[in-house]
Amino acid sequence: MSTEKNINVLWLYDDLLDLYGDSGNLMLLKKRLGQLGYTMLVTRSSLDESPKISEYDMIYMGPGKAKNLRRACEHLLTLKDEFVKAIEEEKVFLITGNARLMLGKGYTDEDGTFVKGLEIFPYVGEETGQVFISDVVANPQFETNESLMYGFINRTSLIKDNVGPYLLKLVKGAGDEKKGDIFEGNLYKNLFSTWLLGPVLVKNPQMAREFIGRLIGREQVAYDDTLETMALKMTLKEFSL
Repeated sequence: MSTEKNINVLWLYDDLLDLYGDSGNLMLLKKRLGQLGYTMLVTRSSLDESPKISEYDMIYMGPGKAKNLRRACEHLLTLKDEFVKAIEEEKVFLITGNARLMLGKGYTDEDGTFVKGLEIFPYVGEETGQVFISDVVANPQFETNESLMYGFINRTSLIKDNVGPYLLKLVKGAGDEKKGDIFEGNLYKNLFSTWLLGPVLVKNPQMAREFIGRLIGREQVAYDDTLETMALKMTLKEFSL
């Protein structure tokens, strides 16, 4: 949790991994933090740099094309010690879409090549080259009142053998591998990781509040998100929920 009025964010591989408007997560955070008296400073870092990841309050990685993901993953391995250090120091992470493949043991690329991952989680990934889409409704595991979240999956890859700790318990839609999965994503310490796109913090105000609370302290999270809450309720009505 930051004690300063500046929140320093590291956006890894912004030039390679930026699909589906997921950078909107950062736009929302900047707006909300500004309303709470904080200034969010974003540092962009890519293949030609070796940032001290643990010096930042928050780290963000979004989804990208398969060929870009492989380049990012090979570089991220050189930063593994710093990445793991930041996780264990409970810095706040948001990892969305196929960037999650880099957090496991590794993944099989579309051409059959195994790309080694960070081994933060024991799962493995696979790039299938086939488009898979699904609406998702789920209960966030950081809450006990069983509120509902909504998201959308659009992917050509999947994750096998995710054993948790999980971010979401599914009510409808697909998880890490297929439809019928019980859980989706991961939440370990302050690392949030999910397939849900488009962007997940904008669509789900309760997750945004949880995320910001871990950045600055829950007692400081006081702003009006009535419109976002109404939009989420209207979306969930489409699924008779």
